[in-house]
Amino acid sequence: MRRGSEMAALNNAHHCARNLLSLKIMNERITMAEVAKAAGVTSSTVSKALRNDPRISAEKRREIQAVAEALGYRPNPLVSALMMNRKSISTEGGITTIALVTDYGGDEKWQTKDVCTWEYEGIVKRANELGFRVEEFAIADYRGDVRQLERTLKTRGIRGILLGFSRERSRKTLISTDDFVVAGLSAYFREAMVDRSNFHGLYNVRLALTEIRKLGYKRTGLVVPEVNNRISGYQWSASALDWQRHLTREDRCAPFVPDGDDSQAAFVKWMHDEKPDSLLVYKLPVKTWLSQLGLRIPQDIGVAYLYRKSEEMKTAAGLDGKLQSVGAAAIDLVVEGLTTNRFGLPKHPKEVLIKGEWNAGETLLGR
Repeated sequence: MRRGSEMAALNNAHHCARNLLSLKIMNERITMAEVAKAAGVTSSTVSKALRNDPRISAEKRREIQAVAEALGYRPNPLVSALMMNRKSISTEGGITTIALVTDYGGDEKWQTKDVCTWEYEGIVKRANELGFRVEEFAIADYRGDVRQLERTLKTRGIRGILLGFSRERSRKTLISTDDFVVAGLSAYFREAMVDRSNFHGLYNVRLALTEIRKLGYKRTGLVVPEVNNRISGYQWSASALDWQRHLTREDRCAPFVPDGDDSQAAFVKWMHDEKPDSLLVYKLPVKTWLSQLGLRIPQDIGVAYLYRKSEEMKTAAGLDGKLQSVGAAAIDLVVEGLTTNRFGLPKHPKEVLIKGEWNAGETLLGR
């Protein structure tokens, strides 16, 4: 039935197009008024249908969109940008709000994690710059009922959604994208095939390994938990393994990527087998483990961090992942979709990758 109605709408659109004398001039821009006349509706209805406004039925939207496509209608980009700017600074309606959908619950709070708070800072700052505000919607507040959350967003007139801050074990029931512009932050809700912004894991690991080697270290080992490596899309381990290809066999050091509770025992064995002279670390408590092995940082072994915690930034060597920029880029994707009326799942999802910066520190010595 749906296919039949779409074909009927398309046939009607072609019929209308042939009877519009104003379309004889090929280089003349088709106006919204002409689309409205051909479709037998008002210009405001056409405007809503082309924006996928849920106040217009899905069938009527498809019919009007088919008419516009047959007539060769293209929105004026300057007018679209002006209207978006006017709407974004409006105090009425829900266009000013972008929903940040999160999936934490219980005693777990994303606000306690440095990585999340840095990304959130970038999200809010960029949204404010563009005339939008960000409001969090936690799935837990809806008892896991994603459909109820969708109804709330529609009632509020909120059309832009940013998926962010979910746990590794988050539910796989995702937001229906038909009536929303949806973008993803980092690898949160990674089952959703949407446009995303993320840190450039391949680049960041290679940058760190390059800088560590410049200091004279020969055997640098990557030390990251399996769960976080998986969240990175395996970019971290892939970059480290590719790095090894360009080294002599004597300088190669296999990554340590534990996936279990007995990580410390496995780390001790790995240290004995691989004999690294430096480590590139994320999250695991290597300072404690090294101390128990009688190794001093940096006198006996150098340490750098893929992402330094707040307390590590003053002294430790490592990367600034520019996570504020990752958050800002995610908002740009949502606003871009709202500006161009790009609702639903993208045919070819894109990923914006933000490169980090290296910072020297006391945990590495020149050799």
